[in-house]
Amino acid sequence: MKYNLFDSYIWKSKVKYNDKEKLIETLSKDFYKNKNKFTANWDCFVYSSFYNLEQNNIPEDLLNIIEKKITEYLNDCPKELRIKGKYILTEIWYNIYEKNYFQEPHVHGGSLFSGCYYLKFNKNIHHQTTFYNPNYDLDYKKIDQNSCFCFEPDCEEDDLIIFPSNLKHGTKGMKEKDSEEIRITISFNVMNPDICLRIEKQDNEGVSYN
Repeated sequence: MKYNLFDSYIWKSKVKYNDKEKLIETLSKDFYKNKNKFTANWDCFVYSSFYNLEQNNIPEDLLNIIEKKITEYLNDCPKELRIKGKYILTEIWYNIYEKNYFQEPHVHGGSLFSGCYYLKFNKNIHHQTTFYNPNYDLDYKKIDQNSCFCFEPDCEEDDLIIFPSNLKHGTKGMKEKDSEEIRITISFNVMNPDICLRIEKQDNEGVSYN
């Protein structure tokens, strides 16, 4: 008998967004106007609207497309990984990278699933999202790390991926070190509203959920 334990499921789909070029122009203008004022609170360097979610310029029609993709994902993923009941899109933000920018390996706390939409992306210049093996504490000194330590899904511009929020991931620097072509992604988190209410109640009551 075999048990296939703790699989990580990464889902990919193509997004058709008619106002993509307009959104790229809007976000690019924001980036070039404000990038020198930006100070990251993460152990990396990336221009992000995460700390200003109320003014992140994500259009309503794109939000609707992403929510439809989340529904597709929930219908496609294995039954044991599906959210029971309803879900809510708790956070959505954009990230912009230029040369020497990168995102350190991290997870998304307080959510079940997360996603990334490659709004502006050149696979010959930019790296896809890198996912890291959850068993990274094992001794890989005698094993090929490219085959077991990390994985980059084959993504192109207009692709959208969804994955478990606790799966460690990050973004490497550009393949073409001297390129001026920026990389723009839109990231989001998904949560079950019942879990959100329970956590909020526990926080208000000072209850530990360890």
